[in-house]
Parts: sequence; C-alpha cells; structure tokens
Amino acid sequence: MMKRVRGEDISSAVMNYLKKRQYTDSETSFKKEIKCSRAVTEMASDVTMDMETSVTNTVSYTTCDPEPMLFDIQFSRLKTFIEEGVEEFKVELVAVLYPLFVNLYIEMICQGHKAAGNDFLYKYQDEFTANEEQRTMMDNLCGVIQKDDVLSKVDVKLFRESKYLIQLSNTTLEYLLRYLQSNDNTILLKMFNNHLHVVVQGLHNGDHDPNENGFIKTNISVETEAAKKKSSSSVMLRSLKDCIQKIRDGPPSLPSILYYSFSNTYQGLNTVRVSPDQRLLCGGFEDSALRVWSLSPTKLKAAEHTVDISKIHSLGDHICDKFQEDRVGIESKALRGHSGPVYAACFTVDSSHLLSSSEDTTVRLWDLDTYTNKVVYQGHNYPIWDMDTGSVGPYFATASQDHTARLWTLDRNYPLRIFAGHLMDVDCVRFHPNCNYIATGSSDRTVRLWSVQDGKCVRLFTGHKGTVFSLAFSPNGKFLASSGEDRKVKLWDLGSGNMVKELSGHQDNVYSLNFSNDSTMLASGGLDNTIRVWDVRQSFSPSSHSDTGVSLEILGSFPMRTSSVHYLEFVSCNLLLAAGAINVTQ
Repeated sequence: MMKRVRGEDISSAVMNYLKKRQYTDSETSFKKEIKCSRAVTEMASDVTMDMETSVTNTVSYTTCDPEPMLFDIQFSRLKTFIEEGVEEFKVELVAVLYPLFVNLYIEMICQGHKAAGNDFLYKYQDEFTANEEQRTMMDNLCGVIQKDDVLSKVDVKLFRESKYLIQLSNTTLEYLLRYLQSNDNTILLKMFNNHLHVVVQGLHNGDHDPNENGFIKTNISVETEAAKKKSSSSVMLRSLKDCIQKIRDGPPSLPSILYYSFSNTYQGLNTVRVSPDQRLLCGGFEDSALRVWSLSPTKLKAAEHTVDISKIHSLGDHICDKFQEDRVGIESKALRGHSGPVYAACFTVDSSHLLSSSEDTTVRLWDLDTYTNKVVYQGHNYPIWDMDTGSVGPYFATASQDHTARLWTLDRNYPLRIFAGHLMDVDCVRFHPNCNYIATGSSDRTVRLWSVQDGKCVRLFTGHKGTVFSLAFSPNGKFLASSGEDRKVKLWDLGSGNMVKELSGHQDNVYSLNFSNDSTMLASGGLDNTIRVWDVRQSFSPSSHSDTGVSLEILGSFPMRTSSVHYLEFVSCNLLLAAGAINVTQ
C-alpha cells in the first residue's frame, strides 16, 4: 500500500512540473500512459478470458467482434464443404450444421447485427425442418429479434447456455479439423469451442447422457481429465502415424552431392576412398604411389618417428626438409612402398590406418600418424584388384587375379580364409553389414556370397553379361547390388537368391555403387560421366523401361561433364560423397 501511495505522489509531482513548464501536450500523453488503478469490470473480464482460454478442449478463441457478413460466408463455405465432400464423412458431419446455425444466429442477435441476422435466418431456416425439434427451434428463432428475446424464450436460452452434443468418429473429426484450420474460420472455431461438445466414438469408456433436445448442460462433468488427455494423445498419435506412412510411401528425397574432382592425373587414378570420419581422402595411382589429402582446414602433420633416421642416411639435407614439413604441416602426403600400380585402398574403421593393394601382389598397412608403412601382407600370387574392410573387428578381404578372395586380420600377415570357386579373376569384394558374409564379383560374370565362418559359398547369382566391377550391400542387410561391363545394375534378394530389379540407363561401364542409409536409394556411377540415383524400394512394381530405355526407378541423373566416377558413398544428412578423375583425353 505504501508503495502505491508513493507512486501516486511521484506521478503528481511530475504532472505539476509539466504544468509549470507549460508542456500541455506532454501532460496529456503522460496521463494516458499512467494507469494507477483498474476497474473491477476490466479485471473480471481479464480473469474470464484467462479461464476460457485455459479450457483443455479449446480449439481456438477470439475476442474480436467479426463483421456480420463473415457469419454467412463461413457457414455457407462449411455447408458446401460437407455436402460436396467425401461421402463417408457426409452422414456424420451433416449433424454439425444444425447446432452451428442456431448458435451463429443467436450470436449475431447478441452482437446487434439485426438486419444481417434476419437475412441469415431466412436464407437457411428451410434447411432445418427434418424433425419436430428443429421445426420448433426455427419458430422460436423467428421471434428472437433482439438480445432480450434470447433470455425471455426458455428453449432458446437453454440452447445458448448449454453445449450441444455431437458424436463423431476419429477420422471424421480429423477431416473436419483439417478443414477448419486450413482457412479463416475463426467464427466457426469459436462456436465449436463455446457451444458444441464433440465426443470421439470409441475413445471413452462411459456413455454420455444427452437430454431429450440433443444437448448437455455445461455444468455436467461428462468425461474425466484422464479421458480427455487420452483422447487428445490418441488423435495426435494417429495423425503422426499417418504422416510417417505418407513419407514412407512417397518418393525418397534426392541427396545433395559433394563431388571431389581429380585434375591433371597423368599418373593414372585407379581408386579413391574417403575416411569414415570424413577428414581424409586418398587416391591410388599407376605410378605405385598413394596420396592422402586433408579435407579439413587442419594440415597433415607426421608424428615423431621412433627410428633415428640419421643413422641410415649419410646426407641429411632432404631429411631436414622432411622434418620441416612434419613440423609445419602440408595439405597432402605421398605414401610410397609398392612396386606396381595401386589398384585399391581403404581406411580402417577408426580412420587411424590405411590399407592398399597393388599389382605387386601385396597389401600394405600405413600408419596415418607417422605416414609410414607398418606391415606388408603377402599371400596372393597375382595382382590384387580390390579390397574392403569389415565394420566389426580388425578384418579385411581382398580380391585377386588368381581367381580367389581372401580374408585377413591386421595382426597376422597371412590369410585366415581362402574363398575359391570363381573360374576367372575376382574383380571386387564387399563385406556384409553383419560381417558374417562377403560377396565377390568376377570376370566369369557371376556374383558369389561366402560364409566367413567356414569359407563356403552360400549363394550364386548369375545374370550379368560381362565382368562384374562393383558390389554394394544395403544397410538393412537384405539386398545386394552388382554392376559391371554390361552397363546394368542388378538388385538381388539375399534371402531367396532371386534378382529383384534390373536397372538400365548407363551408357558405359559402371564402377561404383552405394546404398543410402535407409536402404531406399541406390547411387551408381562409372565411365559415362554421370551419377544416377534409383528408387529401389521393394514396394515398387517390377522394373519397366521408358521409351528412352531408362528404368522408371530413376530418381535423378547428374552429369559430371568430363569426369568419370570412381567413388560413391552416402553419409549422414542425406549427403552423397563422390569422386573421380577428369579425363585427360578430353
């Protein structure tokens, strides 16, 4: 109380000062801004508004008096929507029109829109003569021409002060709410909130007891708070499931593509890989070298060597230059050790080491801290065309010209398994996501699936008309994609061993394949300088082709101009990493 009196004294002193200085305009503005007290009616209005807007089943609320014509426009629009809408919802929604019409007319009279209200009544009253109750109400409304008539007529007063009970199914209610919320229907939403009580059939244990006129008293508790929450959550859950299903049934979203282009590759680029942490990129070349680039702003720095290099080299000029590079950092590092072209390379799962295979029949392990060769793995008798690392454990597999594929572990320099069965070169190899199987593609035009546990062939896929150059497993482990010299991409069901799809569209050899993380899309690329993205969901019909000979599963085709595609990989955020070399001859 003392604080309020002090505040009023300060306001009075300021006003006296303004009056002495003859600031009459400022005094008037100051009086408008000062609000030392509030009327009881205003406080009661604010409290009432807060209570109304906090009701649990509120759809919308507005305190603005709308234009009279809006009552007719919104009601007429809803009536047309119901009568011309979906037939299965029409039977239930017709019952909504009668209570809405009565409450809209009463609202217009209470707001003083007498002329507009009479036009509204005479326009639609003939629509509501289906039973004795409606005919009696229409006769009563004809006698309501001012606000006092609403209170004097018992039936009209009861209708106004009660909530009319409407029973709708869950799907019908969602259908109606989508319409009401899609347009400017503030008046209708206010009527639903204040004068209608919608019961969703099948969501309540207790039965509502409407009186003989079809409405219920507003002071009767018809459902518990828990039932209301359950009803609301059920509707939201159903809506969420419908949205998820629509997204799944619709076409996948095309990925963004990040393309790394190698220019001036006179040494001949054979292979490209990006590390799992996406910090490094490596390429294998015909001149027996591997080169590693940093994809981050951090330059490559070699850790301190454990070997005293001064005891090996007598001249130390080039050694000093190397130490300077390791201390400052450079953008790329060259790894030399093979005696023949490097045909394949891959990073370990933790991105700490790099494996490479070569025409010299060896596999080398490179330490990416010191950028030195740690281990040489020997076992093949002919060049090693491809290799892959498993996602579980220190295992990797190789494919060779000696007609075999082999399984290795990082801590042993000899193979653990030899997979023999192909009649010609094994050109590609890939681990299954669970690492219990590996797949191989060969120049004998077949694809084989092998068990890692016993080294036996468990599936044989035939159908290609040329060498198989690339393989890819879907992340869900159900499908295997293969491509090669015949320019076709084939999709195989691992469970049944049957071909699911054959995708046509490439104009040259297809060297790279990769599935999206959700197994809905497949990306392919090769010597035709294009990346193609396919929809490979099982829900699609068997492959068919357009007039141009391209399969209808095609989602997008992205030309790379003069660059052949050597590498494809989907990563997080629907991003497709790609890499290739610009053709020197073009």
